[in-house]
Amino acid sequence: MFALNRRLAGVALGSLLALGGTAAVPAAAHTAAAPAQGRAACGIPVDEPHINGRWNALGGAGGWLGCPTSGTRDVYLGGVYAGKRQYFDYGNVTWSPRQGPNMVVAAWEDAGYAYFNWGTTSPYHYDSFLIRYTSAADPQGTQREVGGGTSGRVRVRERTNGAYTFRVEGCDVGVFGHTCRQGWTLSASTPN
Repeated sequence: MFALNRRLAGVALGSLLALGGTAAVPAAAHTAAAPAQGRAACGIPVDEPHINGRWNALGGAGGWLGCPTSGTRDVYLGGVYAGKRQYFDYGNVTWSPRQGPNMVVAAWEDAGYAYFNWGTTSPYHYDSFLIRYTSAADPQGTQREVGGGTSGRVRVRERTNGAYTFRVEGCDVGVFGHTCRQGWTLSASTPN
């Protein structure tokens, strides 16, 4: 029953947002499971505190991401530890501390859309965010710019049944262009 409600909520959200490219992504329309309940309901723990916080904010076991399909994994860039990632039924969540000690990026899919959210970049505050995403339908990638702050979200109409992979970079805008000191986050992807 929840899968049907989740799909209907996605259709309603998609209809409401059809005129815009970015939008607030609602939390699941039910009470989020507590970490211990999610562990019992799913069988795989969500142990990393930053990832657990985002998973719960998105509805926990019965929310937008669903249950974990893997344990938490370390992520390395060029052989250097860079953060942690965990995979879920409908997407994944990645802690990317280089862009702020609490920076988490999450991606999932629902009702023909790929969703991506990020934050918080605190102590950094940006004038704008650059979002870059790739898919099988767009292997060269697309880049969009959205308003700044310390967090944000976007959605993209899926044009393929393959995965969408997202990254975000916070930038300050000056007379001579963008200055993006902390670089791109680690990626988050939809599951297909």
